[in-house]
Amino acid sequence: MKLETDAVACEGGLRGSVTTGNPLAFRIPNAEADKWSRLLDPWEGSGDDPLTRPRPGHADFAGAMKYASHEGDALIPADIQDVLERASARETAGRVVAGAVCKELLATVNVSAASFVHHIGKIGLPRRKLLRLLEAKELRGIPVAQIEKSPLRMPDEKAGIAAKTAVDDARKRGLTLGGGFAVIAFGLLPGLGSFTQWDERLDGRIAQALASIPSVKAVGIGAARWLEDADGSEYHDDLVRDGEVFTHATNRAGGITGGLTNGMPVVAAGTVKPIPTQAKPLRTVDLASGKPVKAPRQRSDVTAVPAASVIAESMLALVLADAILAELGGSHIDDIVARWEERRNRISRMMAH
Repeated sequence: MKLETDAVACEGGLRGSVTTGNPLAFRIPNAEADKWSRLLDPWEGSGDDPLTRPRPGHADFAGAMKYASHEGDALIPADIQDVLERASARETAGRVVAGAVCKELLATVNVSAASFVHHIGKIGLPRRKLLRLLEAKELRGIPVAQIEKSPLRMPDEKAGIAAKTAVDDARKRGLTLGGGFAVIAFGLLPGLGSFTQWDERLDGRIAQALASIPSVKAVGIGAARWLEDADGSEYHDDLVRDGEVFTHATNRAGGITGGLTNGMPVVAAGTVKPIPTQAKPLRTVDLASGKPVKAPRQRSDVTAVPAASVIAESMLALVLADAILAELGGSHIDDIVARWEERRNRISRMMAH
């Protein structure tokens, strides 16, 4: 939320703003931690008054069941406080920090990424404009400045204004909104990933990374979500020769075929559910008494879609940086850059024949 004042502190792995090769350690202190310090103290923290009212849509109930303790033939649900502390989307702040480092690595080989929100509630970008953005071949095809200026990270002023109105209306009504985002990476060479092993397929790794973001319930690669009714002639991307370069006429596959990058921008889209915590609490059951009650209230935003798009950008950077390191190896950034350029030159020489 905008009221957060937390700052990042580096605890190791940097010297003179340059990585040393040692593990990077960052600390993001929670400005509100003091009010919970007594309850959650690692030595004196008491579980005498456990939280037993799970919030629908959160990990509360499932987590309390997973870590339930045995009492004879019965189970005693775990204190939900121990579940929600780790299940909180706050942990994604660490992912964004790590993703920022990966984006710096990607930048050294001229790979860049951008993300944007295409839907908030019932308000979305015009379909034609969205599909045009998903077909962008270079970063300059994405209005990054407009996205960063928009409070909801939407690349269309009219849609952004309408979405803001929808968010304001939902806040007044005590409701939350979901939506969708897209993330795109430019400048990748073909051949990253693998088709030989299921867990090394790059599209699968990207899908898992984005689906792991709290509230993300569906992930698509390329324009798959919007082409469900297309036949093969409409869906697939023709391979063409443009001068001395092999490329694809379109990018409906989202830059990945057979688990490998194909040289086109990597495109992924995610669907985000509405935030479960609402001003008007949902119905739940007290796990201690078995009686129906209202879910506990905690402060939260109306929508997490813009934040999810930022996290997705970092998660994509994490996966791509790892794929590049796996392909090229190297302990020093100069080695990685040299091997990347050599691969690029070899591809160019192949295309020249």
